[in-house]
Amino acid sequence: MNKKINKVIAAGITVSMINGAIIPTFAAENTKAVTDKSNSIVLNSSTSGENTNTLDEQITKTKKVITLDQLIKCAVDNSDKLALKEKELKLYDDKLDLQDEKDDFSDDNNLKTGNDTVDDFPSDKLKLQKKQTAQSEAFLHDQITNDVTKRYNAIILKKIDIDKLKTGLEIKNNDLDALKIKVSVGLAIPNQLEDKQIELNKAQDEIKAKENSLKNNLDYLGVLTNLNLSDYTLDSSISYKTLKIDVSLDEYLDDKIDSYLKYNDEIIKLTDDYMHELREEDMNKLSYYENKVVKINKNDYYEIDGDGNKTFNTQEYCLAIVSYVQQYLNAFNNYQSYLEGRYSLAEAKVKLDDSKKSLKNVLKENYSTLCDLENQIKRLNEQIISNNTKLRSLKAKVDLGIITENDFKAELLKSKDLDNSLMNLINTYNILKNSIEKPWVLSSN
Repeated sequence: MNKKINKVIAAGITVSMINGAIIPTFAAENTKAVTDKSNSIVLNSSTSGENTNTLDEQITKTKKVITLDQLIKCAVDNSDKLALKEKELKLYDDKLDLQDEKDDFSDDNNLKTGNDTVDDFPSDKLKLQKKQTAQSEAFLHDQITNDVTKRYNAIILKKIDIDKLKTGLEIKNNDLDALKIKVSVGLAIPNQLEDKQIELNKAQDEIKAKENSLKNNLDYLGVLTNLNLSDYTLDSSISYKTLKIDVSLDEYLDDKIDSYLKYNDEIIKLTDDYMHELREEDMNKLSYYENKVVKINKNDYYEIDGDGNKTFNTQEYCLAIVSYVQQYLNAFNNYQSYLEGRYSLAEAKVKLDDSKKSLKNVLKENYSTLCDLENQIKRLNEQIISNNTKLRSLKAKVDLGIITENDFKAELLKSKDLDNSLMNLINTYNILKNSIEKPWVLSSN
């Protein structure tokens, strides 16, 4: 018994410091903390015991380990949304080719206004929209990465939680066995045995429910990646690296938001310039469009035959009237389009400005929460250090026979709660950090 406990303690109840970042080495069995070459913290927690002999866990050890990066690549390759983005980019290529044909036709038939800003607007807008689509494709990569990462880490944390519950179940079974002996010798009553069995059954039910939920989570991640994840073991590591900002927070966030909404700004500016040039060309007035209508002179439709007889060409006149009415309707529609375009531009400016303000507020709140989480992680690590000291004292009591190994395992289980809390805090921290570094992951694309 002492040998086994020594092994648990020797597994590391220590705390290291690298570049001011806290690296907890968890007290729980088979839980380790390591650092990568970039000095980021990686919390690696195995969910299967080294000393277990069950068939399922032996099979698990033979499975191929798959990393988060590999799963992200599979999800990207399997994404229908990304495939659709490629088609959207091709659509803009086709639209630009068609616009070139239209521009050539307008040149050949003298249909252009002579104002380059006005004449080139359709083509210039399409080019910006294509660039915006290419940017949204890159953003979609980040959104897929963010989604897979959150799902992956949720699975890792759920596995760790299940492992903790199974350890608790083992302790409860040991307690039940001990209680049976007490009942047999009259040191406890049968009712206590019934209560303990009910408690054990509830623990088994909770484990079963979480295992079913875990399977659903794994199945859906398998759908996203087009992999059968039952053939793999997930690399159960969660990294932690604090966010560093070298400029003021406002400057940092403004730069991120400007990058995110760059093409929204450019399209609005292009449209604003276009509307300005329409005003310069008096194309903001109904009279401009009315003057484009070819007027009809009824006398033009009288014809004189060889004998000097004057006849009225009713058919041609009716066709001219229809054309005249259609041109006037087009004039009204064109002017209405101008009015609606003018309002839409003003509306787009307001909405974009509101979006920037709202997004910046969200990011500021996330940053405040991020700073609080850094403090919570630091305090929780200090609590783990204190708890580790207590575990050393308890280990000494086991050596002296003052407490049982099962009592020590119960205390060790409590320390796992702290470890799990730390990993959950770090997971939340990473989610918020990513939303600040890449605010486009907050939206769906």
